[in-house]
Formats: sequence, C-alpha cells, structure tokens
Amino acid sequence: MVDIQNISEIRPSISEEFSVGTFVPRTEAIQRAYDWGQQVHAGQVRLSGEPYFETHCAWVAAFVDKLVQQESWTIAALLHDTVEDQGETFDEIKALFPGSLGEEVAHIIDGLTKMSNPRDGSTREMETLRKIAMFRDPAVFVVKLADKSHNLMTLHYQSPSKQWQKATEAIRAYGKLAGILNCYRWRRWIEDMAFPYSEPAAFKKVKSKIDSDPRLNINFIRYYLNELGHLMEAEGVEGSIRFTVNGYWQAWDKLQRMARSHRTSLDDFSAVNDIVSFRMLVRGDDETACYRLLSRVNRYFSRNLDQDRFDDYIASPQNGYRALQVTAYLPGTGAVEVAIATESMEGENSWGVIYAINNNQDIRRYRPVQILTPFGGTRFLQEGSTVLDGVAAIQEFYLDKIHKVLVNGEERHLYDTLNPGDVVEVLSGEPHKTPEPDWLNHCNASTARMLRNVLAMVNLKAASRRGRDLIHNIISARGILDLDDVRALDPNRIEALLGLLACATLDNLYAAIGGRSISLEEFENALELVGISRTTLRWTSLRVEGPEATNRPGGLAFFAGLIWQVDGNILRTVSSTSKNGDFRLRMILSGIEDEQRQTLMDLFNASHFQISLLEIT
Repeated sequence: MVDIQNISEIRPSISEEFSVGTFVPRTEAIQRAYDWGQQVHAGQVRLSGEPYFETHCAWVAAFVDKLVQQESWTIAALLHDTVEDQGETFDEIKALFPGSLGEEVAHIIDGLTKMSNPRDGSTREMETLRKIAMFRDPAVFVVKLADKSHNLMTLHYQSPSKQWQKATEAIRAYGKLAGILNCYRWRRWIEDMAFPYSEPAAFKKVKSKIDSDPRLNINFIRYYLNELGHLMEAEGVEGSIRFTVNGYWQAWDKLQRMARSHRTSLDDFSAVNDIVSFRMLVRGDDETACYRLLSRVNRYFSRNLDQDRFDDYIASPQNGYRALQVTAYLPGTGAVEVAIATESMEGENSWGVIYAINNNQDIRRYRPVQILTPFGGTRFLQEGSTVLDGVAAIQEFYLDKIHKVLVNGEERHLYDTLNPGDVVEVLSGEPHKTPEPDWLNHCNASTARMLRNVLAMVNLKAASRRGRDLIHNIISARGILDLDDVRALDPNRIEALLGLLACATLDNLYAAIGGRSISLEEFENALELVGISRTTLRWTSLRVEGPEATNRPGGLAFFAGLIWQVDGNILRTVSSTSKNGDFRLRMILSGIEDEQRQTLMDLFNASHFQISLLEIT
C-alpha cells in the first residue's frame, strides 16, 4: 500500500508547525521549576512589555518539551536565564532538584550560561565564550536553539541595527547549528524567520519569485505525487509519497552559489531543484527497495534527467543525511527534485538529534565543535573539521582570498584540525593562497560543496587570463586593446561574435580560448566575419600606465590635451587605480592616422609624467 499525501495548501504556516500553545507542566518537578522561575523573574519584562518568564522562558520550555520529553531538558529550558540574568546559583538549582536530576539540570544551564555573552568586557566575554566548547551536549544545543528561535519570533521589537545583527547571527551560526544537528526543518524555520531582517530587499524579491513559481501550483504537485505513487505501486514497494517546499533563504543561498559558479543567473529560480522536493519513502528498512525505485524514477523522467545532479547519500551520508536524490528539468517549469529514502531515514533527515532521542538511538555524534571569531561571533562545525572548514564557516567568500589564518593568535596550516573554543581569524589580501584540488581532501562535505564552486571559478579566471593574453596580438593588430571597448561602442558586433563562437559572454570566450576549446585561427576568422578590424572600426586604442607619483589631479586632462594636439577625438575612457596607487588608463580614439600615431607616442614619451607602459595601436 502506498500512502499519498493529501494537500490543501502548498506552504503550511510555520507558526502552526512550531506552535506550542499554553505551557502545562507535566510532572511535579517541572511544576516546581515553573513556580520557582516565576519567583526569580518576577517583575522582569520583555521589550514588548510582556512578562519575561511567562512569555519567553515558558515558550522555550514548551517547545523543548514538545520535541523531546526529557524532564531535565524541559526544566533547564524554563530556568535557562536564572543564573545569567538573575544571579541565582547552581547550588540553589541542585538543592531544588536533589539527586541526578539537579546535577543534570545544573550542567545544562551551566552550558547555556557559558553560551551567552557576558556583559563585563570583551576579554572576559571571549574567555567565557571559549568555555562553551566544553559543553558539547546536545541538550545544551537544543535548548539554545529554542531560545534563539523565540527571540527571532519577537525580533520586530528590536531596533533595526539589532534586528540585522541578530538575524545575520541566526543564519550564519544557529541555522548552521540546526543543520549540523540534522534538524533541517528547524534550520529552515530559523533561516526564514531571520531572512526578512538580514536582507529585507532580497527577501521581498525571493518571496515574490518563489510564491509565483509554477512548481508550487497545487495541481502540479498533486499530479507528481500521484505519478510517483503509481511508480512505487508498480515496483511493489510499500510506503508513502510526500513533498516539501524549500525555505526562502535556502533557495536564495543555493541560487547565489549556482550564480557564482556561472551555472545560472540570480534571476533564474527555475534552476533551483529543491524549490519543491518529492519524497518517496519506503516502509521498513529495506535500502535495496530505494535503489529499485531509483531505476523506476530514472526511466520515468528519462530525457528530462539532469545527469550532473544525482547524489547517493545512502552510500555516502552527508552529515547524517541519507537519501537518493534525482533532479529532472521539466521544460517550461523548472528543475524538480525526487528524493528516495526509508521512512526512518527521512525521520532523521528532518529532525536529526530529536528523532534519534525519541527513537532511543545513540546521539553522541551530535556533538558539534564551536569556534569563535575575534569579535565574539560564533560558528558551529562538525567534529574533525579543519582550519579550512573554519574559514568557509566564517565566510565562504574568503576561500579564494586567504592570505593566512590565525588560530588563537598563531598562524596555522589550512589542514590542521580545529578544537572547541578556538578563535579563528582569517586575514585576506595579497599574496593569497590559490585554492587547489587537494583542499577537497581536507575539509567536510559542506565546505567541499563551496570549494568546488570556488575551484571552478579559479580555473575559469585562470583560463580567462590565458585567453586574454593569447588574443592580445591578434586584436591589437586590429586597433583594439580590449574587446570590452567594442562591446561598449559597437555591441552588435560583439553579440555576433559571441553567437558565431557559441559563447554566452566575453569571459566565456576568453576562458574557451585559454582552455584551447576555441583555436586562435577560429577566433581570428570570426573577427573578420563580424567586421571587427581596423578597417571597419577605424579606431586607435591607447593604453598608458604609471606609478603613484604620476597619478595626480590634472593628469587625465593633460593626456586629453596631447590627443587634441594631433586632432584626435576621444570615444571612450577607462581608468583605474591599484591598491598601491599605480594608475591605468585606456582610451579609444578616432580621427588618427599612422603618422599621427607616431606623433602622439612622441608627445606622451616627451611629457613630464612618469610612464611605465605606453601602447598605441
């Protein structure tokens, strides 16, 4: 029998799934904790004006209790601020709950207290934050995530600067923490609550695009739920067919990564394959049934399959996530993902450590390593993560800009293992380390995904530079120093050139020439066919470079005066200044014949400006 999900709405309200209702203590000890918490926090209010304990602490406890009915966790959630905010002692807590219960509650609250930012100076703050590493207890992380979740729900009471700060921290640190704990539904919730505050303009754009996406049409989803159900029945596999809709932030984050690797544009949400994900869930633990279904799915989608987007996370789990993932690109609609897993796999895929606890499974692997930035920011990594993983977690854009990395103030190798509480500082700039394929052997799966995109970009840039160097003599003989000038002044010729050579952009063209997929002969013939030549354009191109001492006010006007002396006209000027102050100037001129070119060169060489390079075509 195959159970097919019945749907009435595409994106169920987050507040419904994570609603806790009124908190009702279910044991005598929890009731005792509630009564004491009320006394300790009496008179304390939130920015909203509501009583602190009854709104915040009670919600955190109710949510934790809903997820995991562990008495000590619920009590710790109720009392998580008693030591930090109210100055109560752990001895008082232990006395209130004699025996092992008090010891466990005190341990969790101690971890939560050390995770909070102290208010008496940056040095003390850093030392306190470093101590969190010793509390690698899933209970501490779950309660802290619940605490952060409720704070996000009430973020509208904060100032705009605080909203941005806390929302950004939530995405970069606590969303990642939920992911490491394999609680992907929780992660999406945290990120989507934070997204409107971290990037308001982007959120508005993304929400509008996704909400109107044809893949979220209810009839579209119903059709494929039924089709996949028929496939499961035909294979004789019992189970269920479900679907999930990706979070707004997750979709935007994936689209940005794809755009950076030149796989799509920032406007093409059709390329994001898990806007909607269809889940084929096998009853029982029969992994072989998953592979049988995979064959059915591949035949069903046939020519629409994206051969480059198949992942076997059953054979090679990613941070505990297990499933077979197939992507099909449906013309006129976009990419869709089909995931195949057992029901128990899917339980852990969605709620990770929570599912493991509720099913009496070992949770020791859910012990992430917390690292810090010099300014007190926090990031969570998988156990065994390297300095390279730390760099990616702090900011993936650093991966191709690393000058050196300091760990606790000392330079460390990228392959070194990070320890809990390490303070990681990334120094960017020149000279920087060039990303290498070997780096992939010294990082976790999450970093590897980012790194593959970076390596592709590095290789593309290197090929593009080679291509520019290879064509220099060819285009300079035609009076051109940069094809960007042709694009600016005669764009139709560039469009014709790119179309003839089957390239989307000039960068793609340079990379194709640098990678030898387009020969120099092919390139030169194409230039001739589209009319990019000295005869048709009748341009003279000039490039001049000089040191910082030459880069002073009036320089551009002086050079323009030299061109005026030979009766030339300036069609385009492009200038830039390097970090060390050196200047670069390129001009496109008209009305200059061969004799005037020599005169112009003599005038530049005889000028009082110091020039390190002069090129006139």
